[in-house]
Amino acid sequence: MSQVRSIVSKEADVWVLRLEKANGKVQEYRCTSEGQAKQLALMLSAPVEPVQLQA
Repeated sequence: MSQVRSIVSKEADVWVLRLEKANGKVQEYRCTSEGQAKQLALMLSAPVEPVQLQA
């Protein structure tokens, strides 16, 4: 699992979520509210564990 660092900030009238990944790449999302940006940050920063499907 890789680590993700999230930063939520307000720029002009838009809330911006920046996700910095372990490899140094940054993804940016623009949201209409602070709550939306924080919820998105929680969802996208959560560790994802692999799922094994049974046939």
